[in-house]
Amino acid sequence: MAQHDLVITNAKIVDGTGAPAFEGTVAVKDGLISYVGTDKVAGQREIDAAGRLVTPGFIDMHTHYDAQITWDPWLQPHTRHGVTTFICGNCGFGLSPVTPESLSYLVPMLAKVEGIPHQSLVHGAKIPWHTTGEMLDYLDGKVGVNIGFMTGHSTLRAYVMGHDAVSDNITPAQIETMKGLLHQSLSEGSLGFSSSHIETHKDHEGEDVPSLHASHEELISLATVVREYEGTMTGYVHTGKLLDETAMRKMAEFSLAANRTYAWPLLTPGYASEEFSRNKMSATDYARKVGAELRVQSPSYPLRSYINMKSGLAYDQFPGVWNAVYRGTHEERVARFKDQSLRAQLEADALLIPENDNARHMSLWHTFKINSVKSEKNQKYVGRLVRDIAQEEGKTPFNALMDIVAEDGLDTIFVPVDESRDEKALWKFVSDCLRDSRTMWGGDDGGAHLDQLEAYCHGTQFLIHAVREYGFMSVEEAIHEFTQAIAEFVGLKQRGVLAVGMHADINVIDLDRLEVMPVELRADFPAGGERLYTDAVGFDYVIVNGEPIIADGAYTSALPGTVLRARRDTYTADISKHADLTQNPYLLAAE
Repeated sequence: MAQHDLVITNAKIVDGTGAPAFEGTVAVKDGLISYVGTDKVAGQREIDAAGRLVTPGFIDMHTHYDAQITWDPWLQPHTRHGVTTFICGNCGFGLSPVTPESLSYLVPMLAKVEGIPHQSLVHGAKIPWHTTGEMLDYLDGKVGVNIGFMTGHSTLRAYVMGHDAVSDNITPAQIETMKGLLHQSLSEGSLGFSSSHIETHKDHEGEDVPSLHASHEELISLATVVREYEGTMTGYVHTGKLLDETAMRKMAEFSLAANRTYAWPLLTPGYASEEFSRNKMSATDYARKVGAELRVQSPSYPLRSYINMKSGLAYDQFPGVWNAVYRGTHEERVARFKDQSLRAQLEADALLIPENDNARHMSLWHTFKINSVKSEKNQKYVGRLVRDIAQEEGKTPFNALMDIVAEDGLDTIFVPVDESRDEKALWKFVSDCLRDSRTMWGGDDGGAHLDQLEAYCHGTQFLIHAVREYGFMSVEEAIHEFTQAIAEFVGLKQRGVLAVGMHADINVIDLDRLEVMPVELRADFPAGGERLYTDAVGFDYVIVNGEPIIADGAYTSALPGTVLRARRDTYTADISKHADLTQNPYLLAAE
């Protein structure tokens, strides 16, 4: 056999299948794995992995890098946490197909709903395409990761309806036009179709995003298009509230209509109660009984949120006058938060949130710790609890926080602190959720909520705490959840396992040295856009299609990524593994 391009020796191989790790060698030739075993083989380049794990690259099925990939081909720092394959176009949001008019709505909408700096989208996102095929062709050869895109419901509505997309008044002809666009996108390589009906998805004008204006019948009509194309997938988020039977039925019907599996966000361990999490998992039990298959995405660490009043995410869903505050310009919002009489109403309205509502924690003003500020006058508050600041200054916790926020022009970042939180018990619950057959690893929303989340580090956190510190899960099982389990659920060809003939997406990990670095606020996006940035130590090599994009812990300039296309790079995932297909009305009708 010809000499291998790359040989990784002295490795502790965790192959992604869940099988016990073993000492051996992994070799690569022409972007594919050419050898896995215990023999010594020769290669043009060699990596000595002594004392380190060698695993498949991780797969993230729920990200929002649709814009960032046009200026950052390595999707930093997400890839520093071992992820090599990304699925975008989630939640009904994407950047194809588009027109100049639809982009004029989509760009500020994405800035608001997904928490991406608006100036970075305006000045950084390169969008010279109109169709999905043109987008995929444009990105070919320009990416350092494997990346694929679904077609979004809100994107289709904006294309067909323009600024009327945020209207309930859609005609049958417009729905047919959307279906035609979806047919075109899927035929050109789109990985599937996604939509959202979650209440928190508000656009830059305070309106529900376009997909929230769609009827269930419109959603189902679009979903049926997907079943006509092999190698496609779906994504749908229905609600952030407790699920009743009606919600579960609608979620199952989406899977049935498309005849596809899908995973939806989000379990929120560390935020929500165990009861709330188990309610979400019960949607899978309902779906399987009627012939569908869906799972809830489970981040693999107790979620931590960096909250601010600037974006309005979740706060614009609070009762009473809160939504009105977030309409209008930024300057108008700042003025409203300074208004003492309006503040009194805001504080009173926040008390109307039920105790069992997942948003309740965002109104526990006394529990917030000030993480960062912009105003020099506010520097003295950094690292302090609002409870203590309020007591010291003789204010209510809400007014103490609002004074800081208003002085900062809404740029204050604060974090909830639960002093009674049992970290070990939480990591046990996270592990149990991840192991459950009704969940899939994911839901970190990489590329979105850049001022609030750094959840893309959740795999690293899990390996450090649940695997290394507490031993709640073996490293073999954890890696399986991050790799093969996802590849098979969404239908990725030749990815997720270290085996001969598979694409050579590989991590070399020093588990003993693995560390998540402190969260930073960096202004490293185009036009000085700011984001939270969380680095990692211990992913010594991250290899994509046989070429390191990280070597000895540092980024290289390599662009070995693949722009994924349906059918060429995917297959139709088997919906029948858990679902009772004898109950699927669409299949019964076909018979």
